[in-house]
Amino acid sequence: MKCLDESGFSLCLPPTCAWTRKGQSHQHRVPTRWGSRGRVNLIGALCLEGADERLEYSILEGACRKENVSAYLDAISGEAERSGREVVVVLDNASFHTAKMVEEKRSVWEGRGLTPLYLPAYCPHLNLIEGVWRRLKGFLMPRRFYDSVNELKEAVLAALRLLGAEEVHIQLGDT
Repeated sequence: MKCLDESGFSLCLPPTCAWTRKGQSHQHRVPTRWGSRGRVNLIGALCLEGADERLEYSILEGACRKENVSAYLDAISGEAERSGREVVVVLDNASFHTAKMVEEKRSVWEGRGLTPLYLPAYCPHLNLIEGVWRRLKGFLMPRRFYDSVNELKEAVLAALRLLGAEEVHIQLGDT
């Protein structure tokens, strides 16, 4: 079984609150210094085989999209086909997991030995990889501010190495 999910890392922690003048009830937007380009995003799977756990990941260029999820599932289904073993992949109901493009490839993946299993709506806490992301962000990357995306990426990769994670190479458009 593989528990698949995505996670993002920013140059610094996002603000959790902001002040507005008394009597102003509108929502206050807090600008960030990094914008959408100051992030490192991952797609990964916590692989559970008996008593063994293994973390696999792929660094994404930009935000996670349905094409990334499809390519990652293509890579996993190819691995299942080569090994001859059935693989169940646990997914939450994120829009890029349930996109039409992803659903259309389901029969191809099932033919290769991969079965997608969706969690109930609004239950991401049931996905076991969430604990891995929490550990990665909360304990293995205690520093909260980075000067560049490269520095952030190196910190993420160092934390992944501490977990013994293995990189999965995905190709967009791969079938």
